[in-house]
Amino acid sequence: MRDLLGGLAAIGLGLASFFVIFGWWVLIPTNISFLDVGDRAMHTLGWMFFRNAAWGIPPGASPHLGIELANSIALVDGLPLFAIPLKLIAQWLPTPFQYWGYWWLLCCLLQSVFAYLIAREMGARRRIAVLAAGFALITPAFIFRLTLHMALAGHWVILAGLYLYVRRVPPRFYAWPLLLGIVSAIHAYLLAMVLAIWIAALVQRLWLKRIGWGRAAAEILVGAVVAVIVLWAVGFFYTGSLGSYGFGMYRLNLLWPFISYRDWSQIIPDLPHGKYDYEGISFLGIGILVLLGLSILSGAVLKLKVLVGARWLPLIVAVVFLALCALSNKIGFLDQDVLTLPMGGPLDTIGGIFRSSGRFIWPLLYIVTIGSVVLLARRFSPGWSLTVIALAFAVQVVDSEPGWHAFAKNVPAPASVWPTTMTSPLWDRAVAAGYTRIRSIPVDVGFGSDFKDPGYFAVSHDMDIDIVYLGRIDDKALDALKAREADALLTGDFEPHTLYLLDDKSALAAAQRATPADLLATVDGHIVFARNGAFLVDGLGIAPHAALAD
Repeated sequence: MRDLLGGLAAIGLGLASFFVIFGWWVLIPTNISFLDVGDRAMHTLGWMFFRNAAWGIPPGASPHLGIELANSIALVDGLPLFAIPLKLIAQWLPTPFQYWGYWWLLCCLLQSVFAYLIAREMGARRRIAVLAAGFALITPAFIFRLTLHMALAGHWVILAGLYLYVRRVPPRFYAWPLLLGIVSAIHAYLLAMVLAIWIAALVQRLWLKRIGWGRAAAEILVGAVVAVIVLWAVGFFYTGSLGSYGFGMYRLNLLWPFISYRDWSQIIPDLPHGKYDYEGISFLGIGILVLLGLSILSGAVLKLKVLVGARWLPLIVAVVFLALCALSNKIGFLDQDVLTLPMGGPLDTIGGIFRSSGRFIWPLLYIVTIGSVVLLARRFSPGWSLTVIALAFAVQVVDSEPGWHAFAKNVPAPASVWPTTMTSPLWDRAVAAGYTRIRSIPVDVGFGSDFKDPGYFAVSHDMDIDIVYLGRIDDKALDALKAREADALLTGDFEPHTLYLLDDKSALAAAQRATPADLLATVDGHIVFARNGAFLVDGLGIAPHAALAD
């Protein structure tokens, strides 16, 4: 009964944190008002286009978002774990339909439950384990990621991997392959971290003779097959290249435990840091820093000598290796680069795939967070340690309030539509006249692109679009599209039934090939070109060739 109550307390804590941090309105299935900014818009548009597309090979393919650049629900970070099953029942779902609020709820619940279970396996009493779960829930790296890169906020899979590792009774055969399959349908970065923990778990169990070589080989085979099949199905291998820019920029700072990134402490000053070090945000929080300090002063850290034994050493090696990867080849201290290590060959390829290396600190971050609570609790009497840890937790909650409360204070009212700048009747007229595509010249892709309003209009009207923000883009396909654009401007060979959004230079080139029947005008801030589309502005007070005069 006490174990049940402890587990229910962890679930209740996760549930309470969700409603405090986000509020109930994100659970309204048709409420998309909170999803129209930044990467949240990217992920949501990815789901909208994927939902509307016919099934393809692989099942995660999404051919209409990006046209030649299109890839998959996995490579738009659209959470295939939810998106693919929901697409199966899409005809019975309302339009729009969002699942991100439910994902956030699941993340909060499982974040709390697995942190609780880890603390219990490490020897913590139930109430101490609940407090450890509370610290995991208010970890800045977790809350910060929830509203930025939503699928990547599934930190509970890291905790699930750590739980399978620390279990005193080895998990059943299916446990690791099941976890690998689940995380493969969430995010590749999380998969890489879970894989490292899994390898450590295999070494640990072999070292302690908990499994034999035959069982280990079977687990490796089944786990690898499951992961590869899921990765293929969700479309992770859809493009010719998974590399991108940014390795060495999105890194972990050497002072990662103490850099509060402004919102996460009102007491500790915001130390200077690199512009892109936010990818490695891993501030411990003032409560955990206090508990670590007390552990050092009291001598509780002397118990850490057990880490060099067979049970813990493989895990420590794995998480320290990940932490070193998080630093990247450009070591940052405060806002300075202090060392640059040479790269080449396979390392460049791996760095391109995992460009935001700072994220790899997360397994070590959670071990330090949960371990600090358990370590101090085992050093002192139950009553004294419970009081001190509860007080530290309360202080951290209050101190980090600007960070964890930011979303709830700024979330817009529920709405089933996004505000848009594309309000002219021209756009609906184009759809009625049979225009089925929106393109941009030059191609407008990636972070900083004007993807949201055109993308939202396109998906709402069953149009294809090549203005996209995707997690990965095939470089060869992008080069081919750029060459096609250049040829269209040079020869005037523009696609029929396509709206082109041009910049000033492209508009001047298009004007040289325009006919009296074409449209070349500025509409809602966009320079629009449409072959044989002059009639689209009839009666709107817009001259069909107004952009030429501009």
